[in-house]
Amino acid sequence: MAITPKFKPGQLVKYNHPANPLVGWVKSVKDYSVGPTLVLVQWCGKYRQQEEYIYQRDLKLVEAT
Repeated sequence: MAITPKFKPGQLVKYNHPANPLVGWVKSVKDYSVGPTLVLVQWCGKYRQQEEYIYQRDLKLVEAT
């Protein structure tokens, strides 16, 4: 049973790691029939990698306030 993607390209997401919190744009989503969903994120600001795949479960949607 695959988990359906909860993010779409163009959405702003946050990776809330305690040592290195990051914000970035969703570029694409890889939804596999078996295994975790991966999200390609392009990071905002200066970061060693401009974009990388992150597990969907580790990201949160940034809400407009």
